Amino acid sequence: PLPDAPASPDEIERLADELCKAGEAAHKITVLGTAGGESITLTALALARRMARDARVVLVDLAASATLSAMSVDPAAPGIAELMQGEASFSQVITRDSASRLQLVFAGRPGFDHNLLQSPRLTLAIDALLRVYDHVLLDAGLGSDLPAELLTASARAVVVPGAEMDEDARKVMYDQLRAVGFAEVTMLNEPAPPLEAREPGPQVA
Repeated sequence: PLPDAPASPDEIERLADELCKAGEAAHKITVLGTAGGESITLTALALARRMARDARVVLVDLAASATLSAMSVDPAAPGIAELMQGEASFSQVITRDSASRLQLVFAGRPGFDHNLLQSPRLTLAIDALLRVYDHVLLDAGLGSDLPAELLTASARAVVVPGAEMDEDARKVMYDQLRAVGFAEVTMLNEPAPPLEAREPGPQVA
């Protein structure tokens, strides 16, 4: 059988429009899923970039993705881990995407202690971002090892499915995510395509 075609940019485009129009109801968006590799991060990035055309958007990397730092104007910027340890200020951890108006916050510099992402202070940092931005997207990866309350509180979920997820598995995951407290759950048909397969967005100097 042929491999699944990558998610059409239209699906991401439609969802971005819907989330921007939802305004306060989509203030906090947790992107998670079962897809392997960098699929979840790439989907979160594609979605956040499109939303950033119409709103003030920040993408917070809780999956410690090397992909995201490569997209930044400052790949060596400190992140949440350095903020938690008092080694960086709030303004220092916010960096810009090199290809859009999107702003980025990394999990931490390479080799950081992942236990820092369990800190109750992380919720305070996210709350502070929610006061500044129209939409805060959390790239939660597979969602494991992160405090459930942090991901679900006043949030809606966008699920990036792995190739193994059939209709039954999707329904089970949908029900589980609603049960743990997400206000809304959107199941994508598939992950976003690799970056080089996308049309370039508007460049911002």
